[in-house]
Amino acid sequence: MADKNKHLDHIEDRIIIDGKKGANEAIDILKKMGDFLSGTPGPGVSVTTKWDGAPAVICGTDPADGKFFVGTKSVFNVNDPKVCKTEADIQKWYSGQLAQKLSDALRYLPQAQIQGVLQGDMMFTNDKTRETIDGQSYITFRPNTITYAANPSTPLGQDINKAQIGIVFHTKYTGSSLQSMKASFNVGDDFKTGGVVWAEKAVFQDIGRVASFNGAEKQKYDAAIRKAQGSIASGGNIFNQIQTGKKTLGIDTTLMKFVNQKIKAGVVPPVERTYAEFLYYLGSEYDKVIKKYKNVETQLKKAGQFLTAIEFMEENERQFKMFLATWMNISAAKMMLVDKMKRVQGLHLFVDKGGGDYVATTPEGFVAITGDKATKLVDRMEFSKLNFTIPKVWDK
Repeated sequence: MADKNKHLDHIEDRIIIDGKKGANEAIDILKKMGDFLSGTPGPGVSVTTKWDGAPAVICGTDPADGKFFVGTKSVFNVNDPKVCKTEADIQKWYSGQLAQKLSDALRYLPQAQIQGVLQGDMMFTNDKTRETIDGQSYITFRPNTITYAANPSTPLGQDINKAQIGIVFHTKYTGSSLQSMKASFNVGDDFKTGGVVWAEKAVFQDIGRVASFNGAEKQKYDAAIRKAQGSIASGGNIFNQIQTGKKTLGIDTTLMKFVNQKIKAGVVPPVERTYAEFLYYLGSEYDKVIKKYKNVETQLKKAGQFLTAIEFMEENERQFKMFLATWMNISAAKMMLVDKMKRVQGLHLFVDKGGGDYVATTPEGFVAITGDKATKLVDRMEFSKLNFTIPKVWDK
């Protein structure tokens, strides 16, 4: 059981965020996921599929008075919780597209007979449409970046066509009050689907064992994990040494910005080049800060901090390169998982490149749940890049 469902980290980024502890946790997750896809999952291991929905909706029964409510994560606020039980509540706290979506949720979701309190990603309301893509007629909806498409002649398409609202539940909350509730990912038979509500749970199901590792694939995957473990060992204490805790211009926080920039560009170069490019990037970030100050003494202080950071990088060049290699090796093992799991999908998924030019894509990614920890497994070179570059239709 965990606290409220907050931001989830990418598995490879754990080494940047939590140092050696994060590296060891990432290896543990990779091993458990390998067992999961080999048909021998250990206790407390599960996987959910990430749906590209919006907005995130919290809904269910308020334990304080037994009344149905909807809202965003602000329902958990200790001060001024925004718990919407009437249309007047929604209009008081929200406006625009979000208010309309919450109004639809308040109107239709009671028919899902939700047990307790659930969180889900809204997939559609009255914004479904009929489109022809590659000569095939579909019912489509695009809550965020991905366009989801269902064949209207299939049972799935017929259910979606009848529904007034679509939602995918991924988190369950329990507790005696909204403010004290704890989150878990074990959504079960806590709701009903059908009629005006199309509801799914995000639990990953390997239908027909399409995503399962065979013997040779498992051996290759295990070798990838050993490679990541080798680079961790070669990195020594560098994993913890870069943990500055600074919000700006720490090596760890600047490296995170650098990684996201590379993903946005669509390529992470080999280790040697990445190391050299990061040194240049670190310098450019310090240069921006130095130029903001007019006081010469402050400029000199910031310049001194930069020289200290560069000296550290150069003195620990081999270890830092092993750190970068670990990030890449964990990413490579993760992609072996993602490439397997994304073969399983019920709906057709597309990305609109503009003007109705659709390109087929795959699910946003997956969430590995081990005990009370949840970690993102995402093809960042595909989906995260799309998130950076494809215009959103959702007005937050």
